Amino acid sequence: MKKTVTLIASFIILANNIAFSQCIPNPAITQAGIYPDSATGLAPAFVNQPYVQDMQLKVPVDTVVNIGPIPITVPITSIELIAFSGLPAGLSYACNPASCIFPGGSNGCVAVTGTPTVAGVYQITAITKTNATIFGVPNAQYDTINYYYLTVSTVSGLSEAGLPTLSMSQNMPNPTEDFTTIIYNLPNLGEVEFYMHNMIGKEVYHRSYNGDQGENVIKLDVRDFTPGVYMYSISVNGESVTKRMVISKK
Repeated sequence: MKKTVTLIASFIILANNIAFSQCIPNPAITQAGIYPDSATGLAPAFVNQPYVQDMQLKVPVDTVVNIGPIPITVPITSIELIAFSGLPAGLSYACNPASCIFPGGSNGCVAVTGTPTVAGVYQITAITKTNATIFGVPNAQYDTINYYYLTVSTVSGLSEAGLPTLSMSQNMPNPTEDFTTIIYNLPNLGEVEFYMHNMIGKEVYHRSYNGDQGENVIKLDVRDFTPGVYMYSISVNGESVTKRMVISKK
């Protein structure tokens, strides 16, 4: 009997884990692409807190390839997710369909779930294989998608007592090409220094703000910035928080 109870309990735990990691394709999405897109980016995560991010897919029906100088329309058989790497410790992914093979014209999804354990900014890399048949001959094209970043923070903006703590969100959208929004929380009102540095450490932007206790918003115009990767930070009373921003071309 004890063995049976243990087996049933194990089955329930397994079922709950499967349900937690399962996503449901959204048939209302009719335009081919990945949602959220690169401009919206992935939702931020927090250390030791459960995380769920569903990425919805709409696979194109066909694509255009050049046979010599002549472009032709080729039906897509399927797109396969070969690899999905860069996730922080504690997170994993699962596809629907489970094979991670999405037929042409279909809707699918990828669920990123788990509990992250290490703070940081993680670049997510997906390798896909597009299968098509050209003049009766099977063809495959491999692509790398590396414009998604997942930020894992150590604080959520509230202390255990429910009071604000110093924290700063990932800018949204990210990557950005014109305007982006950053939300930060302060435990007390005070002067806030906002900095941006390029990847060789050169300061490219600096501004001071009078921050209120609790949530504050910075709306940043980056149209005059050179496309690339930047580190942005806030500094208050000797404490600071830093994150990474990607500025893309129009």
